[in-house]
Amino acid sequence: MLSAIKKMDKKMLTMIGVVFGIIIIIIIAIIIMSLSSGGKLSYSKIENKMITAAQKYYKDNDNLLPKKVGESVEIDAMMLASNSYMKDLSEYTDESVICNGKVIVAKTDSDYDYVPSLDCGTDYKTEFLSEKLLENITTSGEGLYKLEDIVEPGDPLEFDDEGYDLSSNELLKGYIYRGENVNNYIKLDGSLYRIVQIDGNNDITVITEYKKSKGSYDNRYNSDASQNYGINNYTVSRAYEGVKKMYDGLEKDSIIKTKIATKNICVGARSIDDTSTDGGTECSEVMKDQHYGLITMANFMNASLSEDCENSLSAECRNYNYLASMSSSYWTMTPSTENTYSAYRISDKIESVRTDKNAIYRFVFYLSGRLRYVSGSGTENDPYIVK
Repeated sequence: MLSAIKKMDKKMLTMIGVVFGIIIIIIIAIIIMSLSSGGKLSYSKIENKMITAAQKYYKDNDNLLPKKVGESVEIDAMMLASNSYMKDLSEYTDESVICNGKVIVAKTDSDYDYVPSLDCGTDYKTEFLSEKLLENITTSGEGLYKLEDIVEPGDPLEFDDEGYDLSSNELLKGYIYRGENVNNYIKLDGSLYRIVQIDGNNDITVITEYKKSKGSYDNRYNSDASQNYGINNYTVSRAYEGVKKMYDGLEKDSIIKTKIATKNICVGARSIDDTSTDGGTECSEVMKDQHYGLITMANFMNASLSEDCENSLSAECRNYNYLASMSSSYWTMTPSTENTYSAYRISDKIESVRTDKNAIYRFVFYLSGRLRYVSGSGTENDPYIVK
């Protein structure tokens, strides 16, 4: 009996020895693999390292953070490394790969948005949606056009009463989508939108495709008409209230709120025979520091490929125009100069109508160029997905 127990103990010790031997071999193999790879990280992990480092840096230097919603600052990866918040980028990559990087930090409604931008040449580059879209500029047919190639410049804009240079407005520059069947669908917070414009700051203007509400442009008492015809001042209108309500109702971590940009939007009035398309008429008056709005008449006219789209009421402006493909009428942001109670509405025709009439609000949001491309080709069934 004692002999049998001794044999079992000997076998147990042998098994324990074998197990420990295997564990030691595994540990040695892991160390060797780690040394041979130099502890290199994937590019997505490097981007995460940059974000974590930037968060720590700004926690220690919160006085450097942007204060207004939509404003942003940048910090270079080299500076983060020199201040010991992370290693130099070369420590995370193979010797043959040279990388530069930065982190963009923007103020949102409730927090801060940290977005990495990593450039490792041909090996890897963080892909932003605006850069992805600008790979496909066209000069004919349907697609994305450079704005200055298709508009006739009007009279130069000057300074407003507060000294703002109206001609510097980012919304007057950049690129726009034109045509009836354009691949400019984007999914945001589970809803489809269309990309209207990439502006002069590489920020992106989007308009809702399906998620909408309805109401008057305005229905207040108008002393000129002595009736409740409304007042065609967008800045104090029911339309403005309706879009604001939509924005305020979004979750705080909504991608729209996270990536929102701040713009001086164009709310100037336009005559019915105005032939301009450069946006100067609408941008002769601006509403400052806005995140949302409606489209302008210049937006609508420029989206048409029709050569017969000549003025504010040209029915031909609805031809070859993705912004005309709606079964219900919707408001533009643009007032009419006919009187103090008319604004432009898009339906099966283009109208200057009383502001107390009803139409859909097609919400427009101004989103930052910080949007990173994930997937999608821009079709309705394969919209752009971003983060």
